[in-house]
Amino acid sequence: MPAQSPSSQQTVPSALTYELISSAIDQLSIQHRTMLHLLLLQYFDVSQEEIEYMAADQPDSRFLAGNQPATKRLTKEAIQHVTDRVGQYRLFLRQKRERPALQITCLQRQISRTDMILAVIERLLTSRFSVEPSRLEACKQQAFSVLVKQERRKLDAAWKQHELSEDEYKIRRLLLEYQIFVRKRRQYTRRLTVAKQEFQFASTTPLKDHEIAHIWGIPLGSLASRKVKALEHYLTKIQEMLEQASPTANQNPVSTHRPNYWQDTFLVLSRRPIERSIVSYDGLERTEENLMLKLRAFAEGTMAEEEDSKFWTTITKIQDSEHSGMWASHSRSIFALQRLIAIHNDLDSSEDAIEEEIIARIDPQRLDEPVPGHTIERPQELSEEAL
Repeated sequence: MPAQSPSSQQTVPSALTYELISSAIDQLSIQHRTMLHLLLLQYFDVSQEEIEYMAADQPDSRFLAGNQPATKRLTKEAIQHVTDRVGQYRLFLRQKRERPALQITCLQRQISRTDMILAVIERLLTSRFSVEPSRLEACKQQAFSVLVKQERRKLDAAWKQHELSEDEYKIRRLLLEYQIFVRKRRQYTRRLTVAKQEFQFASTTPLKDHEIAHIWGIPLGSLASRKVKALEHYLTKIQEMLEQASPTANQNPVSTHRPNYWQDTFLVLSRRPIERSIVSYDGLERTEENLMLKLRAFAEGTMAEEEDSKFWTTITKIQDSEHSGMWASHSRSIFALQRLIAIHNDLDSSEDAIEEEIIARIDPQRLDEPVPGHTIERPQELSEEAL
């Protein structure tokens, strides 16, 4: 099911629509139409007629030193090669746009859940434990300089030495949790900014010249003039169609600002729904079970800060090199992000559920209880024969 594209803050002419762009491209000649569909490959499909045209337009390698033959023989092998390259680049471009869009969705949900956790902690501190607002504000100001692990060790040591009451322990433990989530929220916000920038870049970047030449099977030097002519015809057609749609617009005085229809084309197309990829697990975090456990800890906010940063890098890292698997990197990240969204959908984000989680997290360990994971050694009973 297509996912909704993140909204853009930039405005475009209201008359310029996806239907008008598609209609303008369809009215071009097959050479120019093929070039436009390749430039906008992440938004448009290449028809079978255009694939056969590219296969027939490829120069014959047997006559590179002389004149090309007047009639060329179109083979099924050449058509299949062009089809495979079109599919490969189309999948890569669309996943390159889908990946940051999924990141934006995940981070927006993380921020929303973190805001709710912070609100619950503030309510517990002020209402249940009667903490002064000034103390809470001071804790918030010190959140980015405090050493949480060191403070946690000191707090646990003071509890074991009976230096704190249970309420005081819970208060200080809640304050530490508050600082942790204040820091996490800023981290999520920074990641969200980067994801939005990456999505904007991926949505407004056409297919590169050498990639078009690779798909088409023609020399890179002969591509430039074809590209210029195709863009010129497309922009002229767009301007004509816009003038026909709103003839009163030309009655206004001539403006010194000329609209950039090519940029506006990308702004309109970037608002199109994103087609969701069907990907499979391919070994991230060694097993799918380990990956799901870490994704749930990340979504719930229980993952340690340093592990949180490392894990986010792991599930979003792209090795952008043809020799290190850039085609598979997007699918690997998309799988983890899709599962993270599914976990977000299953989480109970009500205030009561979050409050219950937080209270269970700050509950001090009873001094008469064994440490989790530590078993008390008991003397082994000997049999009569052993005695």
